[in-house]
Amino acid sequence: MKNQLPIIGLFIITIIYGFTNIVYRFIGNVNFLLVAFLLMLFSTLILLPVLKITKSLKEIRHLKKKKWLFVLGVVTATIWFTIYFSTTNTMIANAVFGFITSPIFVVVLSPFLLKENINRKIGIAFVISLIGIILIFDPIKILQSVISIGILAGLLMGFSSGMNSIAGRKLKDDYSPYSLVFLGSLIGMMLIAPTLFFINLSIPSLYSILVIVLISIAGVTGGIAIFYSLKYIKAQSVSIILLLEPLVSIIAALIIFSEVPTMLTILGGALLLGADVIIIKNQK
Repeated sequence: MKNQLPIIGLFIITIIYGFTNIVYRFIGNVNFLLVAFLLMLFSTLILLPVLKITKSLKEIRHLKKKKWLFVLGVVTATIWFTIYFSTTNTMIANAVFGFITSPIFVVVLSPFLLKENINRKIGIAFVISLIGIILIFDPIKILQSVISIGILAGLLMGFSSGMNSIAGRKLKDDYSPYSLVFLGSLIGMMLIAPTLFFINLSIPSLYSILVIVLISIAGVTGGIAIFYSLKYIKAQSVSIILLLEPLVSIIAALIIFSEVPTMLTILGGALLLGADVIIIKNQK
């Protein structure tokens, strides 16, 4: 049972992230860079007492593998920016479509950056997941919308999510999950901060701030769970399990916006569940 805890945690976080994709739309008319900055600012503030309680502050004082920490900061900032940009500039389904590229990048880059071999079961799970996602979003609609700027932002989010998994795997032996989320947010915030001086900013409403804080809490919780799982699960497997997030987003859109899923969506979801069963058995 203990070996399954990281996988169970990933499933829970997938559900949280799936609904969070809907919540982004309630932020309101706030500059994308400012939203990303505030998300990372609140994340660092939330994590400060956690670092104190878990005695992880010593990891912050003595930094190791600084190049990979920089990569972590870059992809953290990119993920926060692109997910908000994509969910507010295109349909939710189109926005989360880009996320499916995450395991593609992980599977392709892992043998070179992580020295992880791709076994047959992981390959089968990946192919099944990819087919499932394509069915969910309807191949014809995907081809018609591929040039959307929102989808392009989603694709960049997918690449960043894949690199996030790889960076987390590289740093897992030197940092706790709490430290990784904190450092990724802190470095990412520092990278975005200078850009705020070159854009016209308006003070967000209290409502927008509360929504951003809520998303930050979800992001911190999910980030910790993902980095914790990377200590026990291959980055390839983590990325494929997280492919359930788009399915959850579609279900959330059904609940909130009354968008009825098609038979292709139902079939694609079934394939995703089948892929995750393969991954769970592969982790034993």
